[in-house]
Amino acid sequence: MFNMKKSLLLLFFLGTISLSLCEEERDADEDDGVEMTEEEVKRSLLDTFKNLAVNAAKSAGVSVLNALSCKISRTC
Repeated sequence: MFNMKKSLLLLFFLGTISLSLCEEERDADEDDGVEMTEEEVKRSLLDTFKNLAVNAAKSAGVSVLNALSCKISRTC
């Protein structure tokens, strides 16, 4: 259980870092005088939450599969 929590935290922080880098790159690409509309703000927030949920689900799945393979092969 502890290993699963560590891997989830690691993936969460890596996802957060990559998200912040992507947002910085996106900000650099945009013109300075253009403001985001409400629709763009909602879309970016939903994309962020979706990416976090997908990363958490992937890491949870990997952790469960690792635990199952460990128990099946009796190498725990």
